[in-house]
Amino acid sequence: MTSNATQNISVICIGPDGCTDTQARLASVEMTTAYRFHRRWWEGVNFFHHDGNRYEVAAAEAAPPLSVLSRVLATTVYNPQIAVRYEYRNCGPYRVDELRDSVAAAIDKDDDVLTQFHTADELKQRLDRALSFEDVADVLALAESESE
Repeated sequence: MTSNATQNISVICIGPDGCTDTQARLASVEMTTAYRFHRRWWEGVNFFHHDGNRYEVAAAEAAPPLSVLSRVLATTVYNPQIAVRYEYRNCGPYRVDELRDSVAAAIDKDDDVLTQFHTADELKQRLDRALSFEDVADVLALAESESE
């Protein structure tokens, strides 16, 4: 059953480092920092969409374009918020077990973000029972809350 906390989630993002995020949609334009843009945060990130397809960022473009000096400044004294336009590549359909496995791997790599309020074992047990995108989103929402 989908909770109120997850009813607006359409995308589950999982990075190669185990970082997870949820989004209401695939963002075509997003505000981020110059530092994050230069670090190319999106590389290797899988975007599991409620529509049953997995996406990757095919292109990211800062507006306005950033200079080479921006890279140096972003790591030192000047790290402004910038607008970034994203284009996505549809990588095809995924199975729910692939999504569950990706979230389980993120839990294994966790450094106390996902497991701040609930143990890894508890989250993985609930994840094992997840039969849909919504069920997996519920597990991630649980990880962010102190409640049962």
